[in-house]
Amino acid sequence: MLRSALDPRSVAVIGASDNPHKVGGRPILYMKRYGYRGAIYPVNPARTEVQGILAFRTLDATPEVPELAIIAVAGEEAVAAIHACAARGVKVAVVMASGFGETGAAGLRVEQAMVDTARRAGMRLLGPNCQGVANFATGTVANFSTIFHELEARDGPVAIVSQSGANSQAIYTLLHEKGLGVRHVHATGNEADVSVAELAEAVVADPGVRLLLLYMEAIKHPERLAAAAKAARQRKLPIVVLKAGRTASGQKAASSHTGALASEDRVVDAFLERHGIWRAADPHELVAAAELYLIGRQPRGKRLVVVSNSGASCVMAADYAEEKGIPLAPVSDNARDRLQKALPAFAAFANPIDVTGALLGNPQLLASVLPIVGEDRQSNLLLLAMPVAGTGYDVPRFAKDLAAFSTTFDQAVAVAAPQKSVRDQFAAAGVPTFASERVAMDALAQLAGHAALLQRPAIAARPARPPWLPIGGHRFLHEAESLEVLARAGLPVVEHRLCTTEEEVRDACAPPLVIKACSRDVPHKTEHGLVCVDPPDAIAEFKRQRDKVAALGASFEGVIIARKAAKARELALGARLDSQFGPVVMVGDGGVNLEALKDFRLLLPPFSESEVLEKLQQLRIAPLLAGWRGEAPADLLAFGRMAVLLGEAMLGWGGSVASVDINPVFVFETGKGALAVDALIERTL
Repeated sequence: MLRSALDPRSVAVIGASDNPHKVGGRPILYMKRYGYRGAIYPVNPARTEVQGILAFRTLDATPEVPELAIIAVAGEEAVAAIHACAARGVKVAVVMASGFGETGAAGLRVEQAMVDTARRAGMRLLGPNCQGVANFATGTVANFSTIFHELEARDGPVAIVSQSGANSQAIYTLLHEKGLGVRHVHATGNEADVSVAELAEAVVADPGVRLLLLYMEAIKHPERLAAAAKAARQRKLPIVVLKAGRTASGQKAASSHTGALASEDRVVDAFLERHGIWRAADPHELVAAAELYLIGRQPRGKRLVVVSNSGASCVMAADYAEEKGIPLAPVSDNARDRLQKALPAFAAFANPIDVTGALLGNPQLLASVLPIVGEDRQSNLLLLAMPVAGTGYDVPRFAKDLAAFSTTFDQAVAVAAPQKSVRDQFAAAGVPTFASERVAMDALAQLAGHAALLQRPAIAARPARPPWLPIGGHRFLHEAESLEVLARAGLPVVEHRLCTTEEEVRDACAPPLVIKACSRDVPHKTEHGLVCVDPPDAIAEFKRQRDKVAALGASFEGVIIARKAAKARELALGARLDSQFGPVVMVGDGGVNLEALKDFRLLLPPFSESEVLEKLQQLRIAPLLAGWRGEAPADLLAFGRMAVLLGEAMLGWGGSVASVDINPVFVFETGKGALAVDALIERTL
């Protein structure tokens, strides 16, 4: 159906204007300018001709049913136009008018009624409050943006799909300044019906697109975005997204802008990573690596070599690499020996490699150094930093040498040079260029990081019966039930026993032990004094906890007597059912630190143990997990297995479990495993 938005056989413009600078006039001007080959039907009851094209008083008067209709009228007229399009059999309508869902409840009701009308007729709706779509391969420019007046469009390999019309123009402008052609520029506005995700899926199917850039304020239809990402991965088509609304303030602004529904940002990160989509922070970062992506190289590592004719650039590059965590590739002894023979004695032979100002008098130096770097097989990325070049420098030769190196050794390369004249000569040789070394290094690191995401093997969920859950209507399981559920799902849990009488407590006592009240109404026991380690009198402690729970007005299922575990690192493991993205698993610092420091990471199942270990390495406490001041490293592999099993259980429960809280998990030294010590499971009711 969305083919009718991108390549329609005919287009009606309702509210067509003879003035090409009005909303109802620009699409007609653009379609004529950019070679649209289908029929254009201006609809205007006051004119017989619009911009030299025969006009019609009503939509019903057009000689055929238009595939696409542009609704360039506002308010009630726009609503009436939707009804007319639905009755006529139009396949897609682009509603440019604002004043609907983004204004509040009343506008949202009108907007929903428009969608209902469209759906009953089998018609798709773009907008409202949108600038429209533009496909420069077909000349279908159902878009009123001014930018195509200012900057002549050039068909090319990049596609933009944006919720915001203004941001689509900003991204288009940045790409145009880089000299890159853009085929698709689509803005979805309020997304009452068609979303960025759906249009992304349609654009991915275009074989001429080699880079897809998205701007989103809410991820509507995440399953469609996941499908688009899967299809893109099969084509080796990278997707980079700018997802706004990271903060509470940003989410509030997004809601007032397009009526977008906010989602927790860390879950968004996990979703995008799960599907191999790179997330950018702003429009500049969104387009920064575009030229690198379009070269088509997918580095299989992140190790960078910096070559420069300036010692200062080498020092600053080394500083920035350490600051940003970009690994500098080592230089082998053999390569160092070869560099010493090729370069002046006062050059720097480690990485960064300083070829010195001698490059001015000896243009062969770069051609001598680059093969040594390539044959050393230590790096995946190369940055040539040239803070000064120009008259006297054989820049065309340098550009040819660097392009040949990239092809011969299949390495991603970039040039950083502040002089535009120098950058232009490298760009003419097909080498991506940047004015700043920092931006160039960030772009190379992004390319490599994105390639690593895309190279991850897909993890398939293991088919299994839904894990056991006790029968009952309670929202929360008590701790003993929760531990039993986890044990049946394969997770190791602490040795324990539920005791409901004094006699059972007496039989279970075998120090060292921990006694904890068991009540589904008191999920957090520590702050109520309902946890006791090695009590001097277990029976007295049982009575005290029973009386305390009664005083709280809570149910009392007994006490859990658990074996006191050996000293261990405390981590936390949890899961919850997200309303948009489904099951989400959390791994992080455990105990009382979790809520205070929020040192955790999220994953969307299914995932592998290695992905869990990667997330643990991103925690602030990561150095402690590896062993600190004589402490043994923690058995993170055992913890990773627990996380994988929990993710599989959440998938198996199919939405019947709302959340799982396992805190703490005792993680012993390497090889000695991990145990769930405390657990709380919440059903979905």
